[in-house]
Amino acid sequence: MPPTPLGFAEMSQQAQLHGLRSVAMAACHHFGVLPKTMRCINHGFNTTYAVVDDVGAKYALRINTHSLRDRAGLLAEQQWMCALATEPGICVPMPVHTSTGSSFVEIPFAPMHKTLTATLARWLPGRIVGAKPSRQQVYQMGVATALLHRHSREWHPTGQAAFPRVNQLLMNSDDHLTHAPLSRIPTTVRALIDEVRPHIDAVYAQLNAQMSVQPIHADLHTYNMMWHTQQLAVFDFDDAGMGLPIQDLAITLYYLRDIPYADTELWAGYRSVIPDLHVPSAVVEALMMGRGIVLLNDLLVLTNPADYAFVPEFVRRTMLRMQHFMRTGRFALLK
Repeated sequence: MPPTPLGFAEMSQQAQLHGLRSVAMAACHHFGVLPKTMRCINHGFNTTYAVVDDVGAKYALRINTHSLRDRAGLLAEQQWMCALATEPGICVPMPVHTSTGSSFVEIPFAPMHKTLTATLARWLPGRIVGAKPSRQQVYQMGVATALLHRHSREWHPTGQAAFPRVNQLLMNSDDHLTHAPLSRIPTTVRALIDEVRPHIDAVYAQLNAQMSVQPIHADLHTYNMMWHTQQLAVFDFDDAGMGLPIQDLAITLYYLRDIPYADTELWAGYRSVIPDLHVPSAVVEALMMGRGIVLLNDLLVLTNPADYAFVPEFVRRTMLRMQHFMRTGRFALLK
């Protein structure tokens, strides 16, 4: 008998990418792009390729391997990006459409037993901001975030497009923490999660009673931002949904917690555009801790071998961070 094919999660990273390359090639064909080169630049929650076509044009191709996006969410994501691309002062990738006008394509992928969706956008010039943004870059992050929020106050998806609600601890993800095996979430860590979650849930309940939801990016970190000629660009709207503006700021601050000037510069940039958003610091601290919990929740279901192997370490770090939060009321990027 021939050997039973490996499931996607049991494949090596090399084998996973080999299989996904055929999806990427098929997606390019649907978008009318003939790749001259195609290089994988990220293989995690989703898989992204840098594609250069036969005339030298460059694109970012995203295959939604683990994305929670349904068709309505994909349409809303692409509509918002197209609308933002025409706004002065805002720099986002311009989506590419197929010859039939579709902003995404669907391709069956047997190893994952599902149909994958793919989107294509024009490549943004510049370089990833990365782990050590300058004061100027952090200030511009605040400006860019406020411009997104100012735009989305008045903008709404049309037709069949609709964003999911993300104005809660786990956003629009299923709860993978509660029933995770002890080999992944030990009893002591599970008890800490059960202790911390009600504090963060209470903060969300308070915010939702005081504020209205609107489209937010929901994943504004420095690896989703490009810097070119003193201008900041924002990309990867895969997590965008109906949420609270303060969530975007807290998500950014989660990753910048160890940078002394980050809080001051981010808020200064934001308030140069929207001066009237004021939230108690304790609320922001709780939202940052919540960011760590939702990252752990989503990490548990990733099939990339490197991500799977990182789970025990991230569980350990999350435990330290939750312990610190419960002692002090503050979030810290403890390792």
